[in-house]
Amino acid sequence: MKLINRTIHSSMNHIITIGKNLAVVLLCVLALACKDDKAVDGTALTLLSYTPHEDDNIPTEGVIELTFSKSVRQAPNTDITLNGTPVRVIITDHVVRAHYSLPLADHIRLLIPEGALTDMDGAQAFSGLDLNLPVRVEAHPFDAIVDANGHGDYTSVQAAIDQAPANATQPYLIFVADGTYNECITIPANKPYVHLIGQSREGTRIQFLLNRVQWKDPATPKPEGWEWSAYNPDYQAKTGLTSANEAVCLVLASDFHAENLSFVNLYGARADVYGGRAANGQADALMTRADRISLYNCRMVSYQDTWWVRNNQSDRWRGLNNRNYADSCWIEGKTDYLYGNGNLLVERSTFFNVGTSGNVMTAGAHFPGTAWGHIMRGCTVDGLPSANGTTFFGRPWQQEPVAVWIDTRCKVSLDPAGWMDMGALPKVYGEYGTTDAEGNPVDTSRRKTTFAVGGKQVPYPGNIVLDAADAAKYTYDAIITADDGWDPRSYYTDKHLPAPAHVALDGTTLTWDGLNRAVCYLVFRDGVLLGQTTETTYTVPSADGTYTVRAANKYGNLSD
Repeated sequence: MKLINRTIHSSMNHIITIGKNLAVVLLCVLALACKDDKAVDGTALTLLSYTPHEDDNIPTEGVIELTFSKSVRQAPNTDITLNGTPVRVIITDHVVRAHYSLPLADHIRLLIPEGALTDMDGAQAFSGLDLNLPVRVEAHPFDAIVDANGHGDYTSVQAAIDQAPANATQPYLIFVADGTYNECITIPANKPYVHLIGQSREGTRIQFLLNRVQWKDPATPKPEGWEWSAYNPDYQAKTGLTSANEAVCLVLASDFHAENLSFVNLYGARADVYGGRAANGQADALMTRADRISLYNCRMVSYQDTWWVRNNQSDRWRGLNNRNYADSCWIEGKTDYLYGNGNLLVERSTFFNVGTSGNVMTAGAHFPGTAWGHIMRGCTVDGLPSANGTTFFGRPWQQEPVAVWIDTRCKVSLDPAGWMDMGALPKVYGEYGTTDAEGNPVDTSRRKTTFAVGGKQVPYPGNIVLDAADAAKYTYDAIITADDGWDPRSYYTDKHLPAPAHVALDGTTLTWDGLNRAVCYLVFRDGVLLGQTTETTYTVPSADGTYTVRAANKYGNLSD
């Protein structure tokens, strides 16, 4: 046993000695490796390449990418700027990226001061960069021109829509010249991103005579208006309608945008202004049934049910939080003429009331789970003299109606009650900052605070007159931008172009100064469309007349 123990002990000594030697070797290797890692690279830090280049089509939003000769970092307490504003750059090894969104810019200037970038050791500083790139968007004419005078690709708006691609991810631009287009139009569900741009709100009119009257029992007398119903087989045969034509403009696709147009249902429209019948009955000018739908400087006209924000189908709760946005529009009618469900924000628009009594501007039918409902901000309530004192904010149609009016200017006075009964209890009814035509606060002391439900007057549970804190939550960012960043205002405000300068005529050659952010130009003589071009010259038929040129941005919005 002693011999064995001595043998084992001797062996253990050898193992320990080998282990110590191995550890020393490993420590030496590690030290050398660390020494190599800490070796200073004395080569200069240089810029190898960058994109985009000065000659590229450079948009107003994108990424500038810089590639360096070795890995870099930003030095502490330094600023890199884009158009004079500090920007956070993203650095991955030897690549530096600067993201930008400068919708009003005509140039993109990236300024990197000397020493703002260094190599990883901080031993070599970059000498600096002043990169000034001119914004130059890719030229792109309107995809379709509609002109009743034959100066475009089509004389029918629907014909142009029919040629729009399915499942698009970028705007399909359709320009509609001034004229009267007697047709119903439909934006199919598989054709998103149709942008319908008119020449002028008053001059570009899409109109039709129809209603949604139904006659299901032949044993009963024909209902009033059946002669012009979209459900009448005789009227369908005469006009080419089907029962799906429930509005002059039916939008089934997302990301639809319209500007400078009028949608007029002649069944309900006033006779003296629009040549309509001024008839009572369901006669929609516009029906929207999808998400991310926007209108700017448009006119919707009828008598009853002018605009239906309709987001349920076959009694299933479908699209209850779809978003609609209207800015600087004109909405005209008498009975429930903005109604339905979904989320809708109307800003800086006019509600024009044409009835002699009981003018009701909204009628909500919002499903449980609706985030916002129908919100009106900074709008004007106007109308015929007969609407004075006979106008109401709304009445609760079905489910859990929501209607909020903020900073409303009343050029015709409201009925003191402000609201009417219809059969449901509102979830949210409210107003804030209502004034008369001169800007004086209106008396809200007699506002309605109970609503008829099941034959009984039920107290409204909320505040019918909101305070400032409640009103402040109804913002564009909350209702429209939401989680996906949808920003329809940017189509026509941030990216609005100035009128082309120095328009001149030499013989029959028209010239003007180009705009970097213009995708194309429309040429008019005495207000009548001649054509479009992506150049800054156009050959006109004669030297006679007054010529104007309007530039278009990538969303179709036109300069003045």
